[in-house]
Amino acid sequence: MSDTEHSTFEDDEYISKPGDVYLAFVDTPVKEDDELTIEDTFIGGEPVWLAEDSLPPKDMLRCGACKGSNNFKLLLQAFSPLDIAQVEEVQKKLSVQDLTHVNPDDDRVLYVFICTKCQRKPNSVRCIRGIKKNKSTTNRESVDKKMQQLSEPKEFKINPFDITKSDTSNPFSNPFGSQDNSNPFSTNVKSGEIDDIKEPQLSTKAQLKAAQSEHDKKKNKEFDTSKVFKSYLLYVEEESFKNKKPDHLKLPKNLKIDKEALDLTGTDEDDLEKDPIKLDPRTEKLSKFLDDDTFQKFQEVVAYNPHQVLRYDLGGMPLLYADMKTEQPPFRVPNPSYNSQSCRVFEMQLMPKLIMDLEDETDVNEGMEWGTILIYTDIQNFTPQCDENDVAYVEEYVKVQWESRK
Repeated sequence: MSDTEHSTFEDDEYISKPGDVYLAFVDTPVKEDDELTIEDTFIGGEPVWLAEDSLPPKDMLRCGACKGSNNFKLLLQAFSPLDIAQVEEVQKKLSVQDLTHVNPDDDRVLYVFICTKCQRKPNSVRCIRGIKKNKSTTNRESVDKKMQQLSEPKEFKINPFDITKSDTSNPFSNPFGSQDNSNPFSTNVKSGEIDDIKEPQLSTKAQLKAAQSEHDKKKNKEFDTSKVFKSYLLYVEEESFKNKKPDHLKLPKNLKIDKEALDLTGTDEDDLEKDPIKLDPRTEKLSKFLDDDTFQKFQEVVAYNPHQVLRYDLGGMPLLYADMKTEQPPFRVPNPSYNSQSCRVFEMQLMPKLIMDLEDETDVNEGMEWGTILIYTDIQNFTPQCDENDVAYVEEYVKVQWESRK
C-alpha cells in the first residue's frame, strides 16, 4: 500500500470482550525525590526517553500545526509492552500475520504530546512510539507475570517502619528488576525464612496504606507550568461494571419530589397541543446535546468508572465521544508509511478526566478542549533501523474528538 492509502474504520471490525479493556487512574503526584523510569506510566511532566542519548528526531517534538516546540507539552507517557498471543489474535482478524517485530521483552513506550496554543488544528496532538530492543527470553512464565504486574497498582518501594533505610529511597523503582530489602511488600521470601518470622505482620493492604501515607507527606515536585504540565503517576485496573451504580443513576438520599411540580393543572391546553414538550430555552441546548446517542453511550460507560484518565484496548473498539460516520470524507486510519504492508489498530484513548487533573487551576476559556484522544498503532510493531543503543522512534496516528462548541 502507498503512503496515501488508508484503512476504513468500521464499527464491526473489532468487538471488545469483557476483560479486554484496562483503565488507568491517577495514583499519586510525582514527588520531588521520585526518579521515574521508562517502566512508569504517568501524565504530565517531562518525558523519560529510552536512552539518555537516544532521542526522537527533532521534527517529532514539534507541533505539527505551528511547527513550534515552546507550547508542545507531554500529556501521557505509557509503558506498553506487547503480549504475543494478543497481537497474533488481532493480526488474524486483519489477515496481517507477522510477529517478527513483536518481542514482549522489548521496552515499548507511547508518548502523547499536545500543543496548547493550537487547539482544534490538525496535527496539534502527536504520538511517538519508542522501542528499545532487548534479548528475548524463553521463560513464558516470567513474561506472563510481568504483564500481570502491569495491571496492578504501583507498589511503594519504601518501608515506613524501617528506620535504618534512607528516606530518599525510590518508591517507584523498577517492579520487574531485582528486589531489595526496602520493599515491605516483596513476596520473594527464601525457603526456610518463614519459620524465623515470629512478630505478627501487618496485612499487605495495611502496609500499602501506611507506605502511601508516608509518601503523600513528601513534597510534590514543582514544574514550570509554562513549559510542562504537573505530573501524576497512574495505576491500572481491568474495567469492571460489577457491583457499581453509575453516577447518573444515583439519586440523592434527601431528594424530595414536589407533586405540585408534576401537576399540569392550569397549563394552557392550546400550548400543549402545539408543543407537547415545551422546553425552557436554557435547557433546549442541553436537550439537543443529550440526543446524541454516541455521546450518551460515552457518558454512560464512563459513569461506572468516572475517574479514568486512560482506556487501553489493543485491537478493540474505542469509546467514541462523538459519531464519526458523519465526517466528510469518512474517517480512515492511515496505514504506516514506514511499514506499507501493515495497518494500524486502535490501542488506547485519553479521557477528559485527564484535563481536570492537569488543569485544575487553568481558566476554563484557556484550557484544553478535547473530548477524547484516540491512538492507533502499527499492529506489526515495526520500527526502522535502531541506533547504537538499540532504540528507535516512529510516529503513530492520532484522532482527536474535540469538545463541541454548539
